[in-house]
Amino acid sequence: MRLRILAPALVALLLFPAVLAWLAHRPGLAQLDMLAYDHALPLVAQPASSDILIVAIDEYSLAELGKWPWPRETHARLLDRLAVAGARSVMLDLLLMEPSADPSQDRRLAQAMTRLPVYLPLQANRAPQADIAQDEFLSPLPLLRERAKGVGHVELILDADGVARSLFMGLGPPGDIEPYIGLLMAGRAPPQAPPLSDATGWSYTGRLRIPFAGPQGSYRTVPYVHVLRDEVPDVFLRDKIVLVGSTTAGLGDRVVAPLAGRPESLAGVEVHANAIDQLMHHRAVKTPEWWAGTYLWIGLPMWLAAWLLWRREGAGLAVVSAVAVGWILVSMASLYALHWWLAPATPVVGLLALYLAWSWRRQRSQLRYLQQRAEHLRALPSGAFELPLAPLQQPRHAAPSKRALDLAISRMVGMQVLADATIQSMPVGVLLCDVQGRIVGSNSAARQLLPDAAPLEQGDPARPVPTQQFLPELLRPMQPQSRALAQFSGTPPAWIGQIHAEYMTKNHRHVQLLVASVTPPASRAPSGYLVALTDLTSERRAQQQREQWHRFLSHDLRNPQANILALIELEKINTGESLSPLSSAIQREAMRTLELAEDFLDVSHAWTGNYRFAPTHMGALLLDVHDQVLAYATRKDVTLVLRVGENDEEIELNVDAALLARAIINLLNNAIRHSPDRGTVELCMGADAHEVAIAVVDQGEGMSEPFLQRLLSAPHETSVGRSSGEPGGRSHGLGLEFVRTVVARHGGTIDGHAAPGLGCTFWISLPRG
Repeated sequence: MRLRILAPALVALLLFPAVLAWLAHRPGLAQLDMLAYDHALPLVAQPASSDILIVAIDEYSLAELGKWPWPRETHARLLDRLAVAGARSVMLDLLLMEPSADPSQDRRLAQAMTRLPVYLPLQANRAPQADIAQDEFLSPLPLLRERAKGVGHVELILDADGVARSLFMGLGPPGDIEPYIGLLMAGRAPPQAPPLSDATGWSYTGRLRIPFAGPQGSYRTVPYVHVLRDEVPDVFLRDKIVLVGSTTAGLGDRVVAPLAGRPESLAGVEVHANAIDQLMHHRAVKTPEWWAGTYLWIGLPMWLAAWLLWRREGAGLAVVSAVAVGWILVSMASLYALHWWLAPATPVVGLLALYLAWSWRRQRSQLRYLQQRAEHLRALPSGAFELPLAPLQQPRHAAPSKRALDLAISRMVGMQVLADATIQSMPVGVLLCDVQGRIVGSNSAARQLLPDAAPLEQGDPARPVPTQQFLPELLRPMQPQSRALAQFSGTPPAWIGQIHAEYMTKNHRHVQLLVASVTPPASRAPSGYLVALTDLTSERRAQQQREQWHRFLSHDLRNPQANILALIELEKINTGESLSPLSSAIQREAMRTLELAEDFLDVSHAWTGNYRFAPTHMGALLLDVHDQVLAYATRKDVTLVLRVGENDEEIELNVDAALLARAIINLLNNAIRHSPDRGTVELCMGADAHEVAIAVVDQGEGMSEPFLQRLLSAPHETSVGRSSGEPGGRSHGLGLEFVRTVVARHGGTIDGHAAPGLGCTFWISLPRG
């Protein structure tokens, strides 16, 4: 499914660089690349070589020797002078195609050309002339061509903007490609690359971009007439490559060349001087002529940018800008270090087009998403507590999607206002915290319950609880009244473990904390937490009063019974005789009443006491219970057996160890009390993945199953079965109610099984979670 969605984008990313590679040689992109090349040329500019000397046919020489053309005898005398001085080679950038009126002058020039290497130019003929076919070269006289060291073309190719930036190592009509004259003078072999063709059918091979050394005059130049009259020392001519040509406007060719980042006029002979210099020193700027190289150069930055946009969608402009700047730097570094010109304009235009397409697609996707969410909100059924919407003011021709979005936003605002008003008016304090535990919102009830948390004076319900305050820091001055909060499912934040379930403020108000996570429907992680603050002051005061009454009643019940028992013991001591049946009965009932008072205290504590839950090893707890009851079992001649599975000894539960131990002792005492002499009582524990079971099994007289179930389900039952006065004895009534209450407060259950004459089995089930 995902590949089907991405397929059109991948196809476009493969095809678009090919389109740009084709457009790179068309007007527009080509001119952008040319402009970039002109400004980058100073990176590869080199000083003019001292091995090249220009003998200029300038204004001064024309004034001294007469107007052009000069007799060929004059050129012959110039060559004789250069030969005597020891020039390395000479290029005569002159058109010597027509014979002289005096043939002896042609022979004189041909003779002078034999004294040193002389190179003559070929002029490309692009228009019909007499005796010369179109699309051929205008060649020097055959006599002169025979004496020349070499002949080659001197064609300067202008770009679309009329600037001469390059020339070709070979060009000509089909089947007649001539080398560039500078290639012959530099002693370089012709290129073997396949030729390119233009609209006229001419072929071109080996494009050479010229890194110009500087403006006109960068190469050493001397007037023609000075050399002819021997006014130039031989040392300036010896071993030099001499270029003879015109530097005068109107005589000879002049072109516009990119010099120091700006176009300037330059004589053709100086252009050739730059080209020959670069060929001799292997400093020519090269360009990739193969289509695949251009395609990769344009495609790679687009593919890189597309991948980064996919990975970092929110940084689109920064990503594209970084890739564009990086690609420009790569282009400049390639030109500077390798003398390879990789045109940056076309890749940058491609990146711009990619960014525009990506932005359009992203905007369209976001608009579609907003429309979907608006439709989703609009599709929600109106609740019983949703306020009616006011009429919306919209333009006459508003689009349906805009109307749906406005309606959805209005519903959201209405629900937000309603929810905020509801929370603010709740009698329960509410704090809204972020995932770090910082308070980001509160209602008036919370501000009243936390008077010592605000910086203003107490009693002002309008003051806000300080937002962005850390909740554990806010609660630290208060006095904890209970254990820590129960653990959440999963891994709760660390700050939840630092707060307790109940606190007492400085003005002695009791506040209970309940924490609930707020998890968006499309997320698994909570985005915040709601903390409910309940005022339990009235409940805690009522509990304290109830406990005071319980202690008072227990004291009033115990004191008279203790006095009766003391009087009976005093009578026994004074008379020295055993107690009468009446006194024994009184003593037995007094002890039973005293035990009932103790049971009442136990049940009262189980009902209203503060439980102290802590991780406890259940095997150790049962062993301690066994040791406490063992003496009582021995006096009753009952064998007490502890059975704990080998894998269950290390089970740990979060319990109040003291109260749970007393509850199990209560069951054991009842089992021992109702066991026959030499009977056996078993204390067993087993566990599975969800709960732990603790069982007490006896061999007493038992009871019927209906009676047992009524006993387990009747908390009002206070005296069932037999009772005795041995130490540690308990009745089934209040004692079982104590056990049932303690187990319930631990989240467990109690159940049993019995039969007359077969004993009873009671078991407690406690959850492991």
